[in-house]
Amino acid sequence: MAFAPLVLCEAGPPQPSQPSGQSADRLRLVFGDVTIELAADTGAKRIAEIVHALGASSR
Repeated sequence: MAFAPLVLCEAGPPQPSQPSGQSADRLRLVFGDVTIELAADTGAKRIAEIVHALGASSR
């Protein structure tokens, strides 16, 4: 199994406050114009699968 390179960085300017009912403990994956939000406790394997799928769809 191969993994896509992944860069984690500080977020840009503050985002508007989230609507009620959404937790601040979220993981946001941004790939071009696609944004996916996951629970903060999403496993590394699942994150790798999603990143791999996004990379495959861009080829």
